Order: sequence, then structure tokens, then C-alpha cells
Amino acid sequence: MTTTESKAFRIPDPATLISMLWKYLHTGSALLGLLTPLLIFGGYSVVTGNGDESQTISGEIVTVERRDITLSIKALGTVTLANEQQLRFNQLGKVANVYMQEGDQVKRDDLIAELDKIDPLADIRQAQLNVEAARLQLENQEASRAQQILSAQNSVRSTERQLTDSYGSLPATRQQVESAIEQAKRTVAEKEAAAKKAERDMSVSIESSLASADDLLDDLYGLLNGESRIRGNTRYNREFVIDFLYNDFNLKNQTEFAFYDATNAYEDLRSAYPDIIHMTETKELSKVLSSAITLADEVKKFADLTYQFVLTAVPSAGYTDADINTLKTSANTARSSAITLVDTLRDQQALLSGQGTSTAQKDLQSAKESLATLELQLKNGTTSADDMERTIESLNDSLRNQQAQLEQTKTNVEVNINQQKNTLAQRVVALQKTQRALENYELRAPFDGVIRRVDFQVGDNLLADAGETKYVVIDNPDRLIITVQLDQVDVVNVKEGQRATIAFDALPNQTFEGTVDFIDTTPIAQSGVVSYEVKISLEQTDATILSGMTATVEIITEQRTAVLAAPNLALLKQNEMTFVRLENGQSTPVETGVTDGRYTEVISGLNEGDRIQSINVSITTEGQQNNQNQQPSSAQMMMRTGGGGFRPR
Repeated sequence: MTTTESKAFRIPDPATLISMLWKYLHTGSALLGLLTPLLIFGGYSVVTGNGDESQTISGEIVTVERRDITLSIKALGTVTLANEQQLRFNQLGKVANVYMQEGDQVKRDDLIAELDKIDPLADIRQAQLNVEAARLQLENQEASRAQQILSAQNSVRSTERQLTDSYGSLPATRQQVESAIEQAKRTVAEKEAAAKKAERDMSVSIESSLASADDLLDDLYGLLNGESRIRGNTRYNREFVIDFLYNDFNLKNQTEFAFYDATNAYEDLRSAYPDIIHMTETKELSKVLSSAITLADEVKKFADLTYQFVLTAVPSAGYTDADINTLKTSANTARSSAITLVDTLRDQQALLSGQGTSTAQKDLQSAKESLATLELQLKNGTTSADDMERTIESLNDSLRNQQAQLEQTKTNVEVNINQQKNTLAQRVVALQKTQRALENYELRAPFDGVIRRVDFQVGDNLLADAGETKYVVIDNPDRLIITVQLDQVDVVNVKEGQRATIAFDALPNQTFEGTVDFIDTTPIAQSGVVSYEVKISLEQTDATILSGMTATVEIITEQRTAVLAAPNLALLKQNEMTFVRLENGQSTPVETGVTDGRYTEVISGLNEGDRIQSINVSITTEGQQNNQNQQPSSAQMMMRTGGGGFRPR
């Protein structure tokens, strides 16, 4: 309770009261907003009231305390049901089932009735099959995507490998062409020499051929073991060692045996005929030639095997590709020399028998023709190297086409998959549409409530009865809405979710709780006054509240709890500032907040427990005792109603 100390004085007549108030206000101090009209109204009441009444203005000393300040708006409203609907089928057909009757309670989404669903269920099944077919096709396309791309990539890689091999082989092929021409030139020269040798002394020719055989053996042996030339028995007595890496051991053995055979043949011939250069008899020379031809055949065999063996050589630290190519060229040259050696000896034998002159000339002519053919191919660009270059160009064209085809395959695969995804999505949407269409064959409760009316029954053909609309009526008696109209001044202070207290004329001495549910921003103009409808949701209650009842609604718009507060009659206004007078009469400025009409929130300027001056206006009737309870004046009644709060400045 607020502690007060009163100092009262008697007002003998209204004129004196008004004079005192005017003097008080005229000094430059004024009571806040509401005080002046209320005091004047109180004075007016005395003037016009019963002559037995008199008015007393009391000065009070009040203690500043904490209290709750609540701002609210009151209005009258009408009760309506929040949920009440008439349900009907949006689809024509035959009623198959009715599950609810009048008076049945239902929950939200409960099935009330349904039409025959044979056709829509068939449509749904067909749509499901379409979706499944589209999904399977999409899975197949996604599964084959990698294979299609891999196939195109393999084609590109295969062509790239062919190009790599061709580029790698091209230098060797060019070198082979050059070597073939050089070899053909050497063959021509050898054939020319052979033709000339045929004309020389036979013994000299034979000795020369044997020397050539000896040279070939030395050259081939040195080519294989990488050592210097070794003659005669020295060569025969040395171990057969290969100086380079190779990958055909069997061919190596054949080459070794051929070496020993040729060496043995040479040594046997030299042992049998130590002085060939001085032989002159045809019979002896014929024997020597036969042995020499045998030797030459062994040397040729050894040269052929050596060339084949060198082709199996493998590059190593001691032998580069260039070294091996040199070995191949040298071996090929030795092989050609061995062939020439055999031909020379046979020509000598023919000459010795009187039949070989034309043979040497024919060989020379053939060698010249071969050389001319090679040179013509080189000139016309028809060598194997030229063919390989054309192959490389063709492979490059194929590679570009295959690379483009690879990119096109990737694009086509993605496009096809995306198109199939779209097809699947379209069919899923179609399925969902048919499933939603099934809802048109059902009536379900949109909310919890009670069935009030059912117009149709099982077997009704809604197509035949299209001229008459049939409904199911459902409402929810447990959820009520009170609709009030607020003017534009009050409605701006109302927000959805605010609490409200509700009283009904039909239910005196009872109050109910509610919540602001909806604010309709559509203006309603009546007699020049604009108002807006506000709907308050009534919390569930066991009381009997019916649609159409009137109610008084108090909406709590703002609330302050346990704030410092001062009586409105203690506030003074001067030069746009608010003051209070302390107990000692000193004025002090204060900052104020909201007010409920009787008390105002004090934000700053006062502390809890401060004592300040205030005013009390009361009316007494002649004959009443001073110690009796005073009845509040009309001014006090207005101050204490709490209707429509405001905020002092």
C-alpha cells in the first residue's frame, strides 16, 4: 500500500475553487494532461450538484513504489464458429461408401464418404507403370554411358598408339630407304668389279675371293664380339662371345655354329691348298673353286644368320639405338658381300668351264636395274617412307575425327540421359496428378468437428442428380471466434498473438482467455467513422458459449511489470518537461513511460522509496463523519477506469 499523509482544506463554493485552480495553473506549473479537465469537471459537479454536497481537495505525500502497469483496449464483439464448412464432391460419379452419419465426431482427414474408384485406380496403375518404364530406361542409359564413352576413348587411344608407332618408325624407315639405295649402289659397284675380276687370272681371282671370305669372317666376328680383327688360327681359337644384348638365344647358337663351320671350312681349304696363287692347272683350280664355293656358302650362311641375329639386338648402356642401327647396316652389308662372294666364285667356276661370262654381265645389269628402280621410287615419292608419311597423315585425320566423335558421344549421352530424366519427371508428375485426382473421389474432414448433415447415401449417382447439389455439413463447436471492430486509433496498437480477457453478458461473473488471431486490414466505413475487424480466438472451455452471443473483450496491448510508478495527479508539466515535487517542496524533472490512466511509469529521476507530493479530490455529503470512507468523485472514477492508456512526454 502507498503511504500518504493528507492536508485538507474546505472549499466553500465553486467560484473559490476555480479561482484557486486558475491561480495555481497560472503560476507556470500545470498538472499533466488529464488532471486539469478532471479537476475542472469535479468543480463543475459541485456547482451543478446537490446543495448538500461539498468537495475537498487533499494534499498527499506518497511513496514511490514498484507496481504493474497494464494498457488495454476494450470493445464489444460477437461470437462465431471458427470452422464450419459445406463439403461436396468435385467429381461426378456413383457414391460407393458413406462412413459418417449426422452427429458423428470426426478428426482431421477422417474419410467421410467416397465415390467408386475403379477408373482412377486404373489410371494410377497405368501412370505407375509408365514411371517404372521411364526409370528402367534411364537406368539403362546411365549404365551404358560409361561403356559408350569408353568405346569412343579406346578408338582415340588406338589411333594415338598407331600414330606414336608410326612416328617412331618413320626415321628408321627413311634410313632403310637410304641404306637400300646405298646398298644397291655398292652392289652395282661390286657387280662391276666382279665382271672385271672374271677377266683376270683365275688363281688371282680365287685367292682374292678367299681373302674376301677371310675379311668377311673377321668383319662378322668383330661385329658380334666388338673386338678388333683377328686372323686365322687366332680367330679360330678364341671363344665366341656376343658383345651386345639380344633376345633370341636359339638364333645366337645357330650363328655361333655357322661361325665355326665357316671358320673350319676356311682353315680346311687353306690347309688343303696352301699355294693357290701359283696354281695354273684347270683341274686343280676346279677343285679349289668347288671348295671355295663351299666356303663362300658357309660364309653367306654365317652372314645371313648374323644379320638376323643383329635384328634381335636390344639397346643397352653400351649400345644405343644408333649403335644397333650401325650394326644392322654393317651386318646387311656383310650379307650382301657374302652373296657377291658366292656369285663371284660361281662366275669364276663358270668362266673356268667356259660358260660364265654372260652371268656376271647379267648380274651387273640386274643390279643397275634395281638401283634405277629405287632411285625412281625416291624421286616419285613412292618409297616405304613416303607410304608411312601418308599413313601418318591419314591417322592424324582419323584421330581428329575420333576425338570429335568422342566429344559428340559425351554430349549425346548426357543429352539423352537428361531427356530421359525429363521424361521420368513428367511421368512422375503425371502419376502425382492422377493420385491427386483420386482425392476428388473422397470427402475427408478438413478439421476436427461434428457432422451436422449428410445429403447423400450409398448408390447415389451424382451425374444423374447433377441438378441438385448435395453436401456434408461439418463444424467445430470447440473453436470460437469473437469479432470486434476497433477504430483506427486503437487498431494500430493491436498485434496478432496478444492476450485478451473476454466476458459474456450471458455468463456473468466469469471471464475467459483468448488470443488475437487475425487483424483484417480492410477498412469498414460507417457514418464517417473508419474501423477494422479484429478476430480473437477463444481458448477451449467447458462453458456453454454459442454462436451469436455478445462479449466484452479487453485486449492487453502493453504491460510493464514491477516498474517504478507515480500517481498521475503527482505529475507537473512545464515547458515540455515533466516534474514532480518532493516532500520538501523541491521540484525535480522525471522521464516517464507508459500510463494506465492512474499511474505512470517513471523511467528516471526518482528512486524507489522517494516521497513526493500528490493531490486527492473527494466529495463528501453533509452529515457524514470524517472517519467514514469517502466515495470517489466522478473525476476519480474517470482516472481509475484504466481505459485507453497513453504515454506522457
